[in-house]
Amino acid sequence: MDDTDRCPSCDAALAPGETPCPSCGSLLAGSRKIVVEPLRQEAAFAHALLESAGLHPVLTPFQRAGGLMVPLATAFAVFVPEDEAEESLRILEAARRVDPETDV
Repeated sequence: MDDTDRCPSCDAALAPGETPCPSCGSLLAGSRKIVVEPLRQEAAFAHALLESAGLHPVLTPFQRAGGLMVPLATAFAVFVPEDEAEESLRILEAARRVDPETDV
């Protein structure tokens, strides 16, 4: 199984197209993480860029510590529906080419 067959919230195995996650109830099941940024503003920029392109991104806090450590900082991730993932990656890559200083 690859990342698309696992819940991005709890890492439980999922059947294709299954949402919400039967293990944790996450509505992010069936979506793909496109970008993780250390600052909310950076992730919000990626979210706004994808939204302006007519896609359906979701901006959410992202932690992957397994509950064993207290996180020192919270990163933010942008998720999109699986069928919009490739187009989202192309849009963000094009934004990087236009402005190489942008860390989207």
